[in-house]
Amino acid sequence: MSSTLPLLVDGAWLEARIDDPGLRVIDASWYLPSENRDARAEYREAHIPGAIYLDLSVDLADPDAPVRNTLAAPDALARALGSAGISNAHDVVIYDRKAGYSAGRVWWILRYLGHQRAALLDGGFEGWSSEGRRLSREDVTREAQDFVAAPEPAWLSSSADIASVLERDEARILDARSSERFRGEGPEPAGHPGHIPGARNLPWSDNLHGDPGRFRPIPELRKLYEDAGVRFDAPVITTCGSGVTAALEAFVLTLAGHPEVSVYDGSWAEWGSADGFPIETGPAR
Repeated sequence: MSSTLPLLVDGAWLEARIDDPGLRVIDASWYLPSENRDARAEYREAHIPGAIYLDLSVDLADPDAPVRNTLAAPDALARALGSAGISNAHDVVIYDRKAGYSAGRVWWILRYLGHQRAALLDGGFEGWSSEGRRLSREDVTREAQDFVAAPEPAWLSSSADIASVLERDEARILDARSSERFRGEGPEPAGHPGHIPGARNLPWSDNLHGDPGRFRPIPELRKLYEDAGVRFDAPVITTCGSGVTAALEAFVLTLAGHPEVSVYDGSWAEWGSADGFPIETGPAR
């Protein structure tokens, strides 16, 4: 296990440590049903050596919740991570096949559970493979470990928290959906068209540049968020369709130095489909 683990690592960093017994690598690839892709099948075709696969919707979600991808209870998350071979002592590097799209969700879950030693792989699977690094088809299983959850509630927000923000203007709400969905234009798969009143918008893909996508330099990221209306001296609650790319933006804000970020787990799947929650359309005010 490394003495320090950066929030963001590159392929060379990971390749040099790939056989470290104190390291766990997670393939967190996940897709919307409309994408018609099977993330687990893609994992079986090729993945980073030693990586385990975790499915956001199956392994880490509450199956009885009315809203898709709702975070499972801390004890259930701890059992899932421990069963996958992850303990509190492990360094964890997470990647996906869309440059952080869903990997950020697993990073955020670990942070919520009190696990500080987690990083994303810059460029994800596509970056790793484009660099000619070795791949595996082995379906990896790890010996079960004890993972003890120590939840940090500040990482998690609810609809009640959003309502409080709207009433008291306590924090900036930042929406990671596309600009079209934010404005309420075209089909909205997660509820009524529009956005939470007063929210600002920064599409999750704006955090990336190049092909394969990699994160923009930190000064560029800070400017992106500041231009979107985010203050780095005031709390931020991120939201999206179902809490996936909202978690990626929580990661990026943390990477850029923001000290107080939380994720609205229900996101638009909850807010946009509930009766009585206020909704706006059009551009950010």
